[in-house]
Amino acid sequence: MKEVRVPEERVGVLIGEGGETKKDIQDLTDVELEIKDNLAVIDGEPLDEMDALNVVKAIGRGFNPDKAVRLVEKDVVLHLMDIKNFADTPNSQERLKGRVIGRDGETRTHLEKQGNVEISVYGKTIGIIGYAENIQIVAESIKMLLQGSTHSTAYQYLEKNQDKIRR
Repeated sequence: MKEVRVPEERVGVLIGEGGETKKDIQDLTDVELEIKDNLAVIDGEPLDEMDALNVVKAIGRGFNPDKAVRLVEKDVVLHLMDIKNFADTPNSQERLKGRVIGRDGETRTHLEKQGNVEISVYGKTIGIIGYAENIQIVAESIKMLLQGSTHSTAYQYLEKNQDKIRR
């Protein structure tokens, strides 16, 4: 049995309209999923529990359920980066989130397309869903942005590593 806390404002997304998302996760991963307040309790076979745990975590970290369920695919993983490691004050954390999202979401969209990943910027974390090799490259680009590199430098790094990115 696994347990994971989900931010209160994400519990509704996890359950879904009429319990649809919760049911989909259960069907997809073959587990029992119970949600008490903001605690998700997952019960099933160990590997199934891990899949369900990752999907629930991803939804809790701001991902759309349709994107989060990719985590049950073979070799697709969730990587979380903590913005607090790059900024001390709430103001600087917000500024860094803005750098990763970009104007009208342009930066995030560019990183997602070029890296063949899904990205969520939520709370104090940046979540990335995709193949491990792709995540490694995209996470490095994001790290560059968080450390103050220009967007063009981060994009060039992505460009340079295109041949390593799985389609």
